[in-house]
Amino acid sequence: MNSTPTDQHVETEFKFRVPADFELPSFPRSLGTWTTEATRNMDATYWDTTDATLLRWGITMRTRSGGGDDGWHLKIPTPHRKQPKGASVRTELHRDPTGATPPIEFLEMLSTVLQGSDVLPIARVRTERNPQALTGPSGQIIELVDDRVTLTRNEVIVDQFREIEIELTSELGLPDALLICEILRNAGAHTSSVSKAASAFGLVAKKQPDIPRLPTPDQSDLPCDLIRWALSRQVRKIFHAELTSRMAGDTHGLTLELIELDALLKALRDWLNQAEQEFLEEDLTWLIRELSIAAELADQHVQARALVDSPSDPLDRDEAAAVVDQYFAGKIEAARSSLQAARRSDRYLFLFSDLINLARVPAVTPTAYEPRNLWENISSNPCDRLAIAVHFGAVFKKKSKRLKKDLHCSQREVRRVNASEILRAIALSGKNDPAVIFTLGVSLGAAINGEYAS
Repeated sequence: MNSTPTDQHVETEFKFRVPADFELPSFPRSLGTWTTEATRNMDATYWDTTDATLLRWGITMRTRSGGGDDGWHLKIPTPHRKQPKGASVRTELHRDPTGATPPIEFLEMLSTVLQGSDVLPIARVRTERNPQALTGPSGQIIELVDDRVTLTRNEVIVDQFREIEIELTSELGLPDALLICEILRNAGAHTSSVSKAASAFGLVAKKQPDIPRLPTPDQSDLPCDLIRWALSRQVRKIFHAELTSRMAGDTHGLTLELIELDALLKALRDWLNQAEQEFLEEDLTWLIRELSIAAELADQHVQARALVDSPSDPLDRDEAAAVVDQYFAGKIEAARSSLQAARRSDRYLFLFSDLINLARVPAVTPTAYEPRNLWENISSNPCDRLAIAVHFGAVFKKKSKRLKKDLHCSQREVRRVNASEILRAIALSGKNDPAVIFTLGVSLGAAINGEYAS
């Protein structure tokens, strides 16, 4: 099944709460031309667990009609390096209205966050939307909407308010959006970071997320507090990378974040209860390997083709290249199928459940509760020290910066099979035409003799 939603885009918007009688200020004509669009009456139902699991992760899932984009919407926070202050940046995925319950693709994407919990309709949001579009020299750059919102839960009205949203329809509109925001604030609008869904969900939306954001500790804090902060921070990155990997179809970022955690756990081995960490580290090694195989095979494929293409005039080079391509196509497809099965397995979900527990209550040794300086009691291993410098850089700023300049090492050695070994395996398989085997042998011999670069 194709798990890629039919449509997705990154949404950057600013929200303001205003009184019911608020009058929109006028904006400089130099910004461009404003076009008033027809009023939209939208009706949305938000789905979540009874404990608001998704919302506490900053995720919303709804089905909505009347907005011109009827259907299912999933919004996931998407931190951006250049994220403007006060802006909400999320990736929105849209599915056409194909059913009364959330699309299976959405639920599969959220599986590690939901951890097996059921989702159900929690709240209803009805919105009377009055939109305006700002068009500049480069085209439409901003949409400003004036919303009058009614929130209901269990068919009872729980809140009514007016909200103004400014959404970028082009990155070129950011300077103008910031100016409009300033004008709105000067006119009495209040910046809001509370979504309509959060307002509708009530007190449960104010609970801490499963992995809370902890304040940056001080150097003098107990090692257990520093460790919990670093692990919580890294596990949050892993969960976000897991969601991103499903949206983008690329697991590279998730692999890197898992490798970072593996390195951090190794660097903290003297502070953590090893009996508690043994199974976790074993599962991390398993998942990193599953995530890496397809990428490693693709790299080996490139190396093998380079060897086959290198000889100046071998017989049947095209046939040999086709055999190599076929070999790797089968291997890569098998690796992808194995990864898909792994991501749907109980072991995968249990690993992410263990990561939540690791971040919330790390199993530390008694020494972690003693008033000892973490930095001065770390391993002398260069890779361990580098991992500490990377993950605790915000705490030990000067020391980390100096250490990162002095040290350089690979945090994890990736097992790769030499391309010449692959050619030898294909040539000796006995399933190919003799001429093809000869060409593979010529390529292999050239690689061994150093006549051609692999």
